[in-house]
Amino acid sequence: MKERIYLQGLNGIRAIAALAVLFSHMWAPFGDWGIGDTLFHIPWQSGPVTTFFVISGFLITYLLMNEIGKTNDVSIGKFYMRRILRIWPLYYGYFILSLIVVAAFKGEINSAAWFYGFFSGNISHALGIGIIPLFHFWSLGVEEQFYMWYPWMVKYNKRHILTAVSVLCVMWLCLKLGCYVLLGKGLAYRIFAVTQFDCMMMGAAGAIMYYRGTEWFKRLCSNKYVAIVAWILFFTSGLWAKYIPSPITNEVIALISLIVIMAGLVWKPLLENKVMNYLGKISYGIYVIHPILLYTGTRGGGGDIRRDFCGCHGINNFNCRIIV
Repeated sequence: MKERIYLQGLNGIRAIAALAVLFSHMWAPFGDWGIGDTLFHIPWQSGPVTTFFVISGFLITYLLMNEIGKTNDVSIGKFYMRRILRIWPLYYGYFILSLIVVAAFKGEINSAAWFYGFFSGNISHALGIGIIPLFHFWSLGVEEQFYMWYPWMVKYNKRHILTAVSVLCVMWLCLKLGCYVLLGKGLAYRIFAVTQFDCMMMGAAGAIMYYRGTEWFKRLCSNKYVAIVAWILFFTSGLWAKYIPSPITNEVIALISLIVIMAGLVWKPLLENKVMNYLGKISYGIYVIHPILLYTGTRGGGGDIRRDFCGCHGINNFNCRIIV
């Protein structure tokens, strides 16, 4: 029988990130629900998608490290088959449904559909074009692109994987900062900023050190004071993240998310329960499906969905051309 790997506390953090995305979309871009300014409108957390990236990098790397530990190899074919079965059915089912719904409301589908159809939503996101019920697919495009090359890197850098991951993480961040300094917030910078491979590799580095039992890392993340500070910063990031220079905001949130993940594996009373486990297991479904419900539920509203949605996703200064 195949061994099932379960990391305690991880589903709870997935659930928190999924709910943060849901609330941010409910009370920011699709605001005409008759609810007004409520507690949930407070920016209690910033960058929940970045947290998902860190979780993905952590979990995928831990699974690959476990496979290497048993077989001294990585089965690329099995890796891709697991990813396809996990992501593609719901992704393409929702993709087709969204096109049908948008066509019914608008009578047209713009060229952004091609980006979403080929896991390139991050490119259309950087270009400032999109289709509202599919706009969140930019993050799934980032993950699928990461999976295209990452297992190969792990397979052929088994002995030096931590070094390889660290070097690539720093290189990606330096390229992004270089584009920002030399070109400003142009297309090149936006592509690097949206495609958060460095945040995923931060999660990967954490998984490698966790798997290897790196002593200083374990002691740091299991320290209750470090954990408390990380959790406070995590839940209040919507209040302070705006004061961090924008080119490194995602990386700061990713670092805090990694400590929260590691702390959650040790200090897990609030994360390990039936409700959080269930929400964590269906977090992918929550993330994929919720925009179509908000989209259809606000078609009669008077709010400027185009303006609010573009602002929520950080492209308010782009040439935003969104089919709503």
